[in-house]
Amino acid sequence: MTDIFQHTLVHPIHGEVPLLPFDKKDAEWDQGKVATARRLIAAYKATMSQESPLRQIMNGDLWSALTRDHFGQLLGILHAEDAEQLSRYLVDFGREYTWFGGITTGVDGYTYWDRDDRFVAYSYFDKLVCLGEALGVLSAESPEQGPSGKWGNNIQSDPEGLVRAIEAQLGIKIVPPQGTVHVAGLSVGSGLLHYRHINAVYLATRIRDFAAPQDRICEFGGGLGLAAYYLNLFGRKNVTIFDLPIVNILSGYFLIGTLGQEAVCLEGEEPRPDTIAIRANWNCEKAADGAFRITANQDSFPEINRHIFDEYVEQIRRTTSGFFLSINHEGEQKIAGGEKHLHVSKLLSTSPDFHRMYRSPYWLRRGYVEELYRIV
Repeated sequence: MTDIFQHTLVHPIHGEVPLLPFDKKDAEWDQGKVATARRLIAAYKATMSQESPLRQIMNGDLWSALTRDHFGQLLGILHAEDAEQLSRYLVDFGREYTWFGGITTGVDGYTYWDRDDRFVAYSYFDKLVCLGEALGVLSAESPEQGPSGKWGNNIQSDPEGLVRAIEAQLGIKIVPPQGTVHVAGLSVGSGLLHYRHINAVYLATRIRDFAAPQDRICEFGGGLGLAAYYLNLFGRKNVTIFDLPIVNILSGYFLIGTLGQEAVCLEGEEPRPDTIAIRANWNCEKAADGAFRITANQDSFPEINRHIFDEYVEQIRRTTSGFFLSINHEGEQKIAGGEKHLHVSKLLSTSPDFHRMYRSPYWLRRGYVEELYRIV
C-alpha cells in the first residue's frame, strides 16, 4: 500500500485493513441483448451520419484519445454491424482492469495504487460511509471531541445495514439489478455496490433537490448512465445525456438493461416524453433555448479540450434556465502538448452568466469540489 492510497481516503485505516465483503459478478448473456445491440448499432449509424460544426473540434481531449486508442475492437464490431458479437462484447466489458474510469463497474483506475481486493473494498466502503454522512444517515464526526465524540466510529458501520438505512431515507434501492454489466464491489446482501454507483447516487440526490418531476435535466459526460438511472428511480425521468458516441453505446446498453427498452430514447429515434435521451455531445447545439432546468457535470470537464469546454459553457448558458452543478477536480495536471487539465471554477469565474451560489468540498472524494451556479 502506498501513501497516495491513504491520502484518497476520508476515513483513514487504523491498524489492519478490515475484512469487508467484496465480490465480482459477471453479466449474463441472453437473446434479448442481441435485440438491444441492434438498436444500439442503428443509433450509432444515425449518430455518425450527422454533420455538426462542434463535431469538428472534438479530437483534442482525453476521452477522444481513449476512443481512438482503446476501443478498436468495439469500433470494428459497430462498423461490421454484428449485433450478436456486440451483445457478447458488452456482456464481457469491464471484466478486465482499465486505467480509466467512469464507463465500467469493474475495478478501474481509481484504485491504481493497489488493486488488492482488500484495499479496493475499503476504498469503496469509505465512499459509502461518506454518502451516509452527506445524507445525514450518519452523523458527521468531530475530532475535537475525540473518542467521546464517537470519532472514528462511522467506518466501523456494517455495510449492509448502512445501505438499508440510506435506502430507507431516499426511498429507492441503490443497488442496481445484476446481470446487465460486470460488477466488482461491496457485497451488501441485495447485490454489489461499486464506487461509481455511490458517486452517482449522490449526484442524483443533488439534482433531485433542484428539479421537480416535470423538469428536464441535462448531464454532460454521463458515462455509463448511472446518475440518470438513479434520477429515473427518483421520478426525474426527463433526462438528456450528451456524451461521446462510443460511450453512448455503453450507457444505452446499461440503461436499457436495467430500466427497460421504453425508458431510453437513442439517437435517430422519435423523441418520447419521460425517457432518458442519449445524444452525441455535439448535439447540445440542437437543444432548445431554456430546455433544461438544471445541467450537471461530474468528473470530466477538466479533462476536455479548452475549445470544447468554451463551446459547452455557451450551450449550457443558452439551454439551461436554472442551475449548473459541477463536481470536478482542480489539480490542473500537465498533459501532452504542454496543456493541462482545466480548472472549471477559475474559468467560470470570468463569466457574468454563471453566478456561483456555493462552493464546498465534495463529500465523497478528496480533491474534488462541488459548485452550484445559477444561470443569469
